[in-house]
Amino acid sequence: MLALITKASDDFWYQFKEINTISDLFNIYSSVVVEKNEYINWSKNEFLEFWDGIQEKDIPYFKKAKCHIIIYDSYLE
Repeated sequence: MLALITKASDDFWYQFKEINTISDLFNIYSSVVVEKNEYINWSKNEFLEFWDGIQEKDIPYFKKAKCHIIIYDSYLE
């Protein structure tokens, strides 16, 4: 499944990666949180949130990503 990956330390960094196994997930980073992609209204398949740094060409990938993986490479306050 396609996953949206972001970093806790960087508000503008993101990438997409195909995740098929738990091993794929473990290979991303040592400390991650996996959650449902909150940028999509799943009942209407609408894109809910747009932030600076998202390229318009990537919006279809945001819509397709089933999960959001947050890399915890920094502490959040």
